[in-house]
Amino acid sequence: MARVVGFIVALAVTVGVASFAQEPETRTDISGVYGCEGKNPDGSPYKGIVRIAAVGDTYLVRWSLPNDVEVLGVGILRRDTLSVSYFGGTPAIVVYKQDGKRLIGEWTMGGTEGAVFTETLTPMAEPPQSEPAPERERRRPSPGGIRL
Repeated sequence: MARVVGFIVALAVTVGVASFAQEPETRTDISGVYGCEGKNPDGSPYKGIVRIAAVGDTYLVRWSLPNDVEVLGVGILRRDTLSVSYFGGTPAIVVYKQDGKRLIGEWTMGGTEGAVFTETLTPMAEPPQSEPAPERERRRPSPGGIRL
């Protein structure tokens, strides 16, 4: 009887340890520049450019959209899923799944009454050349504007 109990305990410990052991996670660096296509809450399509950069164990994500709209988010990659929190006028989240080199996403934000929208990121072969910012007219401060 003692042998049977000992065998059962040993088996339970072995199975328990094996179930907690995780396979090593292979990391895919998803840093890069992506073309972005998605649907707005009103159903209209949008396009833009998304830059993803690794920062330690996280990713910094920056969307550049038409009309000089820039949105910044921070994300965590686990296996084939990138989850990104961002603020685009209201708190929001997007969850991407890797599909080959593309990232297929679903997103939502406050004020959308629980609706979920789609967005796809496709790696760009050549990052777009950024145009130089227009020079601003430099003005001298008025005499009363600077005080030491």
